[in-house]
Amino acid sequence: MRVLHTFTMLFLMLAMGVVTAAEDSDGQFKDYQPKDFLSDYSKLSPEGGESEAYLFRDKTVDVTRYKKVLIDRIKIFLKEDAEYKGIDPAELKELVDYFHDAIVKAVSDGYPVVRETGPDVLHLRIAVTDLVPNKPSASVVSLVVPFLWVGEAAAGAAEGKSGSTPFVGEATVEMEALDSVSSQQVAAYIETRIGKKYDWGKGVSKGMSAYTKAYSTWAYTKQSFDRWAKFIRERLDRAHGIEPKKD
Repeated sequence: MRVLHTFTMLFLMLAMGVVTAAEDSDGQFKDYQPKDFLSDYSKLSPEGGESEAYLFRDKTVDVTRYKKVLIDRIKIFLKEDAEYKGIDPAELKELVDYFHDAIVKAVSDGYPVVRETGPDVLHLRIAVTDLVPNKPSASVVSLVVPFLWVGEAAAGAAEGKSGSTPFVGEATVEMEALDSVSSQQVAAYIETRIGKKYDWGKGVSKGMSAYTKAYSTWAYTKQSFDRWAKFIRERLDRAHGIEPKKD
């Protein structure tokens, strides 16, 4: 009986391992650990190309019926293993307000932002996760000691990418669009963005201009917010058959 019991337990453990592995591979989020914020992660898949984002859109839903947008209070999750964790609660509120205002600014002229649900209202839920703040003091040091650029440039130049440092900040966005009446998930999106201080491929003068922005703790995080706000507007426009505006 003891042998049978041991064999049974071993079988169950192996079975659980197979299931867990299958679940992990289905998600295909690489090193990112979802924060259990979205109502459903199972339908997300890699965007493809050079993008490392994951997305989902329910093509059975007629998105053109949504004329207005309801935005939940944005949530923030700090990255647990971030080397630098210095942050003021007031700064968190500023970030949340900044992102909310960026979305309102991006969409409101075409899709009014409302506070109540309705059959023509799309409900947006957004979380900024794995937030890593910039470290201003370190940025200042690397700015006044130019030879530190060499390692940073080499790190990106080999792959044709922008140089970066450990202090530029990082943030991931988890967001989903729900039918505001039924709470059905209409679309979902996950993307991680890491700040870049300068782009060596665009010349020294342009690189220097971007590099000096490292004095601002949240400069790159806010740039990500602006990009994600623009992304929301572009997706809404495309769903309504409207060609997104060019910068």
